[in-house]
Amino acid sequence: ARVATLPFTLISTFIAAFYRSSHSAGATGYLLIVAFDIVLATVVVPLFGCFYCKNPSPRAAFVAIIGGAITRVVLEFALPKDGFLLLPYDAPEFLNTGPGASTGTPVFWDVDPGDMWDETVEPCVQESFEDFTGVDSLSAFLVCILSFVSVQTIEHCTGKPLFSFAGMQGYHKDTTEHPLKGSSIDKMDETAFQDDTTKRGNPDADEGDA
Repeated sequence: ARVATLPFTLISTFIAAFYRSSHSAGATGYLLIVAFDIVLATVVVPLFGCFYCKNPSPRAAFVAIIGGAITRVVLEFALPKDGFLLLPYDAPEFLNTGPGASTGTPVFWDVDPGDMWDETVEPCVQESFEDFTGVDSLSAFLVCILSFVSVQTIEHCTGKPLFSFAGMQGYHKDTTEHPLKGSSIDKMDETAFQDDTTKRGNPDADEGDA
């Protein structure tokens, strides 16, 4: 991770410097949105898996990160996004009528036919809204979850690594509770225990103190 910090910082700097976007949030805002999406699609699931799995698999984390990142990047360019934030629905109210197609009068007006709108000359195209913004983010997150759980389950059932190469060595977490050695609380407890033992061994000590 430390070795990858410098090259990825340089790559991010160049992207931020030269990227141009027509998105309503602007280039900087859209890059920030994509950055949060990449984090959600890659490292969130392995991070939770590291804490809540007894023996988390580094291979499961690796596959989840790669799978989530590839899915997010592919869907970024594969899914249509018209900027209206509406999924396509088969209903008239979800048609993009756009601006007026003609300056002519409607055909039901009682005017000169030459002043009426002629749809054969000036067609009014009404395409359906089609914006899958957010679908790419959630889909990549689901792919990351499925990838991590699948590899983790396969290795748990088979009892052996699914694949192996340098850097894929796992670790075993010590989940047993250990008292804090040398703490002031331990010393106070030890002193109280010794005093109680002394009094039980010498019952006349309490009478003499009284």
